[in-house]
Amino acid sequence: MGFFSFLFGTGTSSASKIDTVEYQISKQEIERLVSRMKIKSLDAGEEKLIERIIERRRLGDGKISLRQIDEALKKLEFQKSISQYDRKGVMRVFTEYFQNKFG
Repeated sequence: MGFFSFLFGTGTSSASKIDTVEYQISKQEIERLVSRMKIKSLDAGEEKLIERIIERRRLGDGKISLRQIDEALKKLEFQKSISQYDRKGVMRVFTEYFQNKFG
């Protein structure tokens, strides 16, 4: 079992490596980060959908973690609303932003 877990990557989840610390982020900052200029694979509809889902996922105090963003994006990917490349691009942008601003 251990060999197959290693081989197929079923032993540990990449989600467990994603930051769970919640950071303050404004609606305007979300819109700036989820932009077709930063993520070339997005079209206008996907851009607005991702902005809306991340804004909704923020808690009442305007905070969100990378894990929460990833979970929301995975749900959209599962529903075929966005591609895997879109999800990875958005996660890259938010990861870099959080590391530069709060890291």
